[in-house]
Amino acid sequence: MRNIFCNLKRELLQKLLLLFLVSLLGFFGIAIASYSPVYAATLEETKLIPPEYKPTPEEKIERAYEYSEATGLMEEAKQARTNSNQKFDPNLKANIKNIDAQAQEGKTSLKDQTKGLLEKIAK
Repeated sequence: MRNIFCNLKRELLQKLLLLFLVSLLGFFGIAIASYSPVYAATLEETKLIPPEYKPTPEEKIERAYEYSEATGLMEEAKQARTNSNQKFDPNLKANIKNIDAQAQEGKTSLKDQTKGLLEKIAK
């Protein structure tokens, strides 16, 4: 009889411990899932840089060098690669025009190279 009560007590404690651990896991899961970053700024911070301010490429490079030399070099390379003042227009078909212009100049264009490769594969 005493053995039965000890077994029941042990089973009850195990079930309570399991229930506690599952509820604790659920609580932490909800706490982590409900956490989201806050992108709020104070009124003073928003007044520091007005929204209409657009830095020049030189200012962007100077600011990048303030972070590190590598960041400054990357910004210089970016400025050299593209004109950041020019907006991208997806309606422009500059790539197709360049390929056709190369074909008219007598250079082997990308179109001709791909046609040649496809003919080789087809044979």
